[in-house]
Amino acid sequence: MIIDVSNIIGKHRFKSEITAESLLKEMDSAGIDKAVINSYAESEDNESVYQAITCYPERFIGLYTVNPWKDDSPAKLEEALRDKGFKGLYMNPLRHGYMLCEHEVFYPLLDICRKYHGVVWCYGAAEVFCSPVFFGQIAEDYEDVDFIMGRMGLQYDNASAVEVARKHKNIYLETSSSMDFNTYRAMKTAGIDQVLLGTGTPDAGYYELELLKVRKAAKKFDNGEEKVLWKNAARIFRMGGGE
Repeated sequence: MIIDVSNIIGKHRFKSEITAESLLKEMDSAGIDKAVINSYAESEDNESVYQAITCYPERFIGLYTVNPWKDDSPAKLEEALRDKGFKGLYMNPLRHGYMLCEHEVFYPLLDICRKYHGVVWCYGAAEVFCSPVFFGQIAEDYEDVDFIMGRMGLQYDNASAVEVARKHKNIYLETSSSMDFNTYRAMKTAGIDQVLLGTGTPDAGYYELELLKVRKAAKKFDNGEEKVLWKNAARIFRMGGGE
C-alpha cells in the first residue's frame, strides 16, 4: 500500500487541466494506491476534486480549497466536509495572501475542521506568509486537529520545520521537494511516525524520484517504509490499518 498526500488536479488559467483519469494513469504506473488531492489554490476548482472522489472513492481523498478572505468560505468548507465527502482543508497562505500569524483570518476554518475531524494540509516554507515557526502556536491552539506541513520548509527552513514537528505531535511533515538529507533529518528529528510521503505531483516533483528518496531514508528505521508510505497517512485520515 502506498498513499501520497500531495497531488493536484483540476483546471488552471494558464496550465493544462489535470484530470482524475490522467492522474490515475500516472499513479498506476508508479504503484500509488491512493492520492490525497486538492485543486490549485488560485483556481479553487473544488468541483474537479469532488468529481474525482465521487467517481473513484477507493483511489482519491479530497481536500477542499477556500480563500479565507471570502466571507462565505467557512460555510462552503462546512458543507464540503459534512455533505460532500471531503476529508480536510487545503491552505496556501502564499497564494491567498495572509500570514499564518493572522489567526483571525483562518481560525474560523480550523474550527470547522475540528468539528468534522478534518485534516489540514498547509503549505509551509521559508516565506514570510507561511514560515514553519508559525505552525507551533496553531498546533497548540488546535491540539485535536492534525496538520500536514506541506513541503516541510523546503531547503531553506527545513531545520525549523522538523523542530516544530518534534515539539508538536499533531504536525506531520510532507516530503515533496525536499532533499534526501532533509527527508532523513525529518524522520530522525521529528520521528518516523510524523513523516508522510508526498510527491507534489505535478508541480513539485514526480513519483519515481520521490519514492526513491523516501524509501532510501525510511529503510534506516524500524518499519520506516511501511509507516511513511502509508500507515501514518491511514491513521490521520481515519482509514483503518494505521497504528
